[in-house]
Amino acid sequence: MAPHDEFGLTRRGFFQGVIGTAVAATLVSRRAAADTTRAKVVRVESPDVWKGDARRPEVVAAMVNAGLMSFTGQAKADAAWRQFMKPGMRVGFKLNLLGRPLVITAREVTDAAVAGALAAGVKPGDITVWDRKPEHFGPDSYEAGTGRHGERVKKGSNWHDAMFADTSGGPVPIERIAVEETDITINLPVIKDHGGAGVTGALKNIAFGCYRNHRQAHGGNCDPYITETYAHFIKTTKVPLVILDATEGCFDGGPAPQNSQTVWRENAIYVATDPVALDVALRDVINAKRRQAGLPEKVRQCRHIEAAAAGGLGIADPARIDIVTVKV
Repeated sequence: MAPHDEFGLTRRGFFQGVIGTAVAATLVSRRAAADTTRAKVVRVESPDVWKGDARRPEVVAAMVNAGLMSFTGQAKADAAWRQFMKPGMRVGFKLNLLGRPLVITAREVTDAAVAGALAAGVKPGDITVWDRKPEHFGPDSYEAGTGRHGERVKKGSNWHDAMFADTSGGPVPIERIAVEETDITINLPVIKDHGGAGVTGALKNIAFGCYRNHRQAHGGNCDPYITETYAHFIKTTKVPLVILDATEGCFDGGPAPQNSQTVWRENAIYVATDPVALDVALRDVINAKRRQAGLPEKVRQCRHIEAAAAGGLGIADPARIDIVTVKV
């Protein structure tokens, strides 16, 4: 009788079992480690954001820099920015202009972010501020051309005919700016609700903002489209940082609100590297505003957030998300 035959095992089976057990133990160990991974979201708030109906640029800039310093643990803003970019790098800032004129990425937030890139040593000519649809530019949003710091402000729609994301509804082309003209994308979304996806924030600003979506993209509360395209994007180019503009947002009628009564001043900036965790945080804020207004919460609609987490794009478990509040 061969060794271990009395237990119904051959020598080969025995060692396969040992190896299999070891692999399984390793996977369990890795899964346990992943389950303890935490996400950090920094919320910076200030009562001094506004002077009348205009944002105060110096206050917004202080908020953005305070968020970067808190997130990185750096004592100086330029050192914090250098955690995400360096000289010689081509940096893109992805705006969200869909909600014009009521809720868009504020110019003060964009200016502060561009100034941060310059402080990190990035040249003005290597900075591109952009959004996908040309019709979203104009007098009530941004004008294409040269920005106040010498950066390029550019309209999209020049579709990349050689690179597509394969989605469940078919292939979709990616914007050329993101893959040909920049090395990294800094995501500058805003805080808004969304009729289909529940909320629109960090995930959707890339998934819908960098791709020409197809008809099926909004089906199933934009799931699985958001996960599919975001996953494709980060394989194509890096998104090392998200700065969410929550100085002003909308809690109903988004993503392109028409009623100013659903717009409110949250007076905050959020900084994160995990888009899923950030969208969990903004979902909580929007749902709180909806409760105050007597509107139903948007939880079940936000299925794309948990789907993105299941797809490995970030953390959706609130128990594993640390929200740090900074006051300016």
